[in-house]
Amino acid sequence: MTARTSPVRLITAALFSAVLAGTWDVWWHGALGRESFWSPPHLLLYTSVIVAIVTGFYGWWKTKERSWKWLAIALILIPASAPFDEIWHRIFGVEPVNSPLIIWSPPHVILALVLITSFLMLFVRIAHEERDVIARHLLQSATLASVLSLLLFLATPLEPTGPYHLLGFGGAAVSSGMIVLVFLLAREWMQRFGSSLTVAGIFMLLAAMNFGEKLAPNVTIQPHDHSPGWLLIFACLVPAEAVDLLHDRPLWLRGGLIGLFHGGLLYGFSSRFFDPQFQYGTTEMWTAIIASVVVGVLIGFILTFSSRFTSVFRSSL
Repeated sequence: MTARTSPVRLITAALFSAVLAGTWDVWWHGALGRESFWSPPHLLLYTSVIVAIVTGFYGWWKTKERSWKWLAIALILIPASAPFDEIWHRIFGVEPVNSPLIIWSPPHVILALVLITSFLMLFVRIAHEERDVIARHLLQSATLASVLSLLLFLATPLEPTGPYHLLGFGGAAVSSGMIVLVFLLAREWMQRFGSSLTVAGIFMLLAAMNFGEKLAPNVTIQPHDHSPGWLLIFACLVPAEAVDLLHDRPLWLRGGLIGLFHGGLLYGFSSRFFDPQFQYGTTEMWTAIIASVVVGVLIGFILTFSSRFTSVFRSSL
């Protein structure tokens, strides 16, 4: 480990901890309600972000590189969303848990996008600076797993079986599409067997905290049911393993298979574990599965043509 990789490792660990704290905070708000500024999830979040910012500016000061400068700026924008969130709440009030705005309020969306940008910048820095093969694999997997967690957080109101399901069962295309995108990019960018599976495994560690949502008596949310945790795990790990095993197949085929495995496992079997009032029919099931497959194939084609364009562009330089 060189002196230059140490800050990258620390920032990655700190931001991953911040995402974990955010997941914990979501559970906390539901299970215990809104508490003080000093709740345990908040303290972990603040500490993680402070460590990331200080380390980012240290890296910029030490190297004087432009890429470190932009990473430091992205990191400082993370806590900048806090006063924006406070002002937003003072003007428009606190969003109720049963409203999609609890996810889609501008401060929350901006925070998620800044974190995603920071993780992608870290992914590039890890590729350039980390010489330890195992450390590089784990660190890059953690960044992509965090990106997937944040993307699916933004997609929560569109999930077919969630409390909001704004697009009905066609909304499965959004969450499945995000999983297809991240799993394919993990394999294509990291070029290592097991990349997609490692990303999926780390992502499940982040997601496991919210398996089986628990709500406090004073928290009201639209009634819905949950897929069992073991089914969510299979619906994530099986398509990830398929990507790694079929790494030499066309991207559109792999994308379609991810959509088929994820949509088929999740929406093909979840209903039977729901309470009777939340069970859905065959039409809804096939709508979700077909939407997942179609978006997977589409993303595969987009990545194929974008990679060809990139290679042609590079060869012309």
